[in-house]
Amino acid sequence: MLSYRNLIKQAWNMTWKHKFLWFFGLFSSLLAAGGSIEYKILDQNVSQGLINGSLLGAGSFAQAIYLIKNFCLGFINLFSYDFVTILSTITVILLCLVLTITLIWLAVSSQAALVISVKKILANNKKKDNILTVRNSLSAGHKKFWPVLGLNIIIKIAANAIIFIISLPLIFLVLKDSSLFVFVYVILFVIFLPIAISLSLMLKYAIAYSVLENDNFINSIEKGWKLFIKNWLISVEMAIILFIINFFASLVILLAITILFFPLFLVGISFGFYWLVVLMVFLALVFVVLSGSALGTFQISTWTNLFINLKEGNFVAKLERVFSRK
Repeated sequence: MLSYRNLIKQAWNMTWKHKFLWFFGLFSSLLAAGGSIEYKILDQNVSQGLINGSLLGAGSFAQAIYLIKNFCLGFINLFSYDFVTILSTITVILLCLVLTITLIWLAVSSQAALVISVKKILANNKKKDNILTVRNSLSAGHKKFWPVLGLNIIIKIAANAIIFIISLPLIFLVLKDSSLFVFVYVILFVIFLPIAISLSLMLKYAIAYSVLENDNFINSIEKGWKLFIKNWLISVEMAIILFIINFFASLVILLAITILFFPLFLVGISFGFYWLVVLMVFLALVFVVLSGSALGTFQISTWTNLFINLKEGNFVAKLERVFSRK
């Protein structure tokens, strides 16, 4: 019988005991950019409501297009300035490009490295544990860079495109007040939102197949989808549990910052101790980064542990067990 409690306990013990994994948790969280797609959807719809949450998603998409458009126009207009300005700007752009590429490499390689490390730790092999270092794990993750990057790009583009399509009736509703757009929105929401969440959850299994089973790009997606369809209710239950844990963990982090750093921050402002203000801000940022790294490590460890269990056996979801008893 699959126990969510045991999976979460194992993931937490692994996260706390093997703190070098936090390095991977920090950079792999960059791929989520604030959370996996299913967590973003849940968060927006819980905090903003269904309609406001969808409008927020559509607004983010439109803002991204607006920024890309302005960048392209600004880059074209750049060549109307003098040579020194052009050279300086292009140098800054190239440096930003190199930094972005480096961060993408670290994020993707760290995601793969974390999945590999979790499996080795779960195997409980002392010889393997002895070679678990950041360098070795990152090197192993680098070998899976391109398939993992491809899976992230394709699945997330598809999921975000679906979310944007769902939001389209609301955009037209702003331009023209009509109950027809509300009806179309509800229909699209009911049909396509589960598909977007399914793609996001399936991505976790597809990455695990690519990294742990050495499957190619197509086979990873195919096997990941089959595993998700077979265990879709278990996957949704786990996503909800992790969302709740993530929500309360964020509250605890916020409360800790308020208690530990905010009072001294106010003292620094009140008495003009600006060194104390800077120190408190710095310590708060370090605390947030470390907490986020641990939380990201815990999330991926839990999903990897779940993948290994689902692949090796047949399990029944908690809701199915509850209703079967009745």
